[in-house]
Amino acid sequence: MVKVCRKELERGGVCLAEERIRVVLADNNRELCKVLAEHIGIQDDMELVGIAYDGLQAIELIQAQKPDVLILDITMPYLDGIGVMERLAEMSDAPQVIVLTAFEQESMVQRLIAMGAVYYMVKPFDTLTLLERIRQFGRNQEDFVKENRNFYSPMPTPAKNISRQQLELEVTKVFHEMGVPAHFRGYAYLRDAIIMAIQEEDILGNITKNLYPRIAEKYNSTASGVESAIRHTIEIGWERGNCESFKKMFGTDHYQSDKARFPTAASFIAKVADRIRLQLQITS
Repeated sequence: MVKVCRKELERGGVCLAEERIRVVLADNNRELCKVLAEHIGIQDDMELVGIAYDGLQAIELIQAQKPDVLILDITMPYLDGIGVMERLAEMSDAPQVIVLTAFEQESMVQRLIAMGAVYYMVKPFDTLTLLERIRQFGRNQEDFVKENRNFYSPMPTPAKNISRQQLELEVTKVFHEMGVPAHFRGYAYLRDAIIMAIQEEDILGNITKNLYPRIAEKYNSTASGVESAIRHTIEIGWERGNCESFKKMFGTDHYQSDKARFPTAASFIAKVADRIRLQLQITS
């Protein structure tokens, strides 16, 4: 990883040379790239080294700039995201890949993870969460915490050190804010699913085979019954809950134009889990 002495940070009388994460954006949505470039540009620990609007440009930038992290859209001209991932598999120094996608099919997610993506985010997404994921995967997490131990309060806490009771309380707070109905059977299932996602980030890679059966076993139900109950609870919350809270979570444009198109269970669980992780400064 390249060290860049952009400035020295006077912290507690000690000067530390700042190491910045080199990022390449690859997305044919120019407006989105502009917004993300602005957010990355004001981060002290990140450097945007290039923007590609198609897959071939992305490969050229990666070869020339050697970024630490690639933010990759799946649907791009000339060479799509899958094609880019295939090319990266041939490189010995490929960057960490965070995928942006409008597709929420479980099969697509599994394929991306199998091809080497370290994380995926469904559009629309929370920019602050994306920045945290860039930090998480773009640097050695242990070194990052050591270098910044005096400037992060509270210190990041391993998920295993957060009590079940505290996680239940945080999920309940979010549900109450969003207006998720507590009297539906799927409420408890959904709460447990989010807690599992907080404690085990990779569990959402295959919720049908991993997450639903575990919840079903706990409640003496079936995986299909758990899935149906969770889906019903999300739909009722989406239709009757706090619209402002949902807009904040999923994006104003998405909520207003696609209110009839409910988020998938995986998307809903991932977004709430990410929010709580950020609030509690939880690491894996």
